[in-house]
Amino acid sequence: MFPSLFSSATVAFLNGANDISRSIAVLVGAGIRDYKKACHMGTIGTMVGSILSLWLANRMIETFTKSWTALPLQTSSLPILGVSFTITLWLIAMTWLGLPVSTTHAIAGAIIGLGLITQGWEQVLWGKVATKIFLPLLFSPFLAFSFSWLLYRTLAYLDKVNPCLCVGEVSPQLDPDAQGEVIALVPKRRMSFVFASAQVCRQFFHHQVGITADHFHLLSAMLIAVSRALNDTPKIVALGLLVQNSISQPFLFAVVTLAMGLGSIVGGWRVTQTLAKRITQLDNRTGLSANLTIVSLVAVCANLGLPVSTTHVTGGAILGVGVAKGSKSVFWDVVRNIALAWLVTLPICATLSAAISFALTRLST
Repeated sequence: MFPSLFSSATVAFLNGANDISRSIAVLVGAGIRDYKKACHMGTIGTMVGSILSLWLANRMIETFTKSWTALPLQTSSLPILGVSFTITLWLIAMTWLGLPVSTTHAIAGAIIGLGLITQGWEQVLWGKVATKIFLPLLFSPFLAFSFSWLLYRTLAYLDKVNPCLCVGEVSPQLDPDAQGEVIALVPKRRMSFVFASAQVCRQFFHHQVGITADHFHLLSAMLIAVSRALNDTPKIVALGLLVQNSISQPFLFAVVTLAMGLGSIVGGWRVTQTLAKRITQLDNRTGLSANLTIVSLVAVCANLGLPVSTTHVTGGAILGVGVAKGSKSVFWDVVRNIALAWLVTLPICATLSAAISFALTRLST
């Protein structure tokens, strides 16, 4: 019981520390929220997604416990500790360096390494590994890059005005200059609907309620946090379920949810700084373009059953808006380091997991 609980809780904590950045980096980089407030919001979204995954993610658990090898992978606690130790080392190293990496690839690589030791090369389902790991690794950053580049070009309007859809009581004295900026004024009794800049809306109304681009930033960030946890939690739970006679699944979900939330609060600063400020400088338009890209691609691919890494989508989206501003605005040495970390995660975790699992298996016999 303890090895499975410890393995899942440790990986969940480190996942929270490394992956919280996916949902809040754009908010921090664009100046919509400071890190502390963004982190609290992202942590809430993470825990909501983790709780929802208890009911919505059984297929993901089956994928990570049954899909990589021809035979079931349930084994004793010692080899699973080797898998957990591998993932833990990798996530600690990458989080300390401030590099975003895919926990999915780290888990998959470590499990594949375990399968190589316990079942042999020929029992690993390499076709599924290619479909679920290598193809998304190659294509998801390019899709995110292209989509965010296009959105950045499309949303040029945001450079001129922070649009606000407002409703309220019209002021009797209207600023003539402000009137000239109004896009739509639809009077209805004493109430009016105005689509203009947030500044103009404040000039028009005594009392007004408005929806601005910043609200879409916050909503998209929360959706990213929820969807990321919904996707990652069952993979971490699967680690604990690989141990024979493991603890109950609902209890394991509760432990993973709490550990992931704690990791998000404690350790997310370094990776968030990398995505928020060290790929390219983000502003209102670049931030919204990146967030809309992340939400759209992750949601569409999940609906189509296509596995993509939120890590790769986020990095590709931020790089896309950076290039759209001009290639000189991109810090290419940081991009190179991130890309290298993405590429070596699976093979390094597979090799290290195989070596540790082999050593622990020999010690237990």
